[in-house]
Amino acid sequence: MKGVSILKFIKIILSVVTIIFAGLGLLRILSFDISNPVMLISLATLLLLRSVEYKNSRDNNGFILTFMTALFVYIVVIYNVFIG
Repeated sequence: MKGVSILKFIKIILSVVTIIFAGLGLLRILSFDISNPVMLISLATLLLLRSVEYKNSRDNNGFILTFMTALFVYIVVIYNVFIG
């Protein structure tokens, strides 16, 4: 039961980080080049945690879709930061 509460706490923290950095980027308080990758990495990690939850509940379709979405977001961040 303790693992569930830790996972929920991590998801809350990642959600707050995503919202804060999205707001900072939209309001131009922080440069878009800094806020966008941090926001997308926290969002992709949140999706990855959600895919683990789907895997634990034996929902293979949900697992595959959220895992592929998280992988795509990670690839976009890597491309934007290092190549673009």
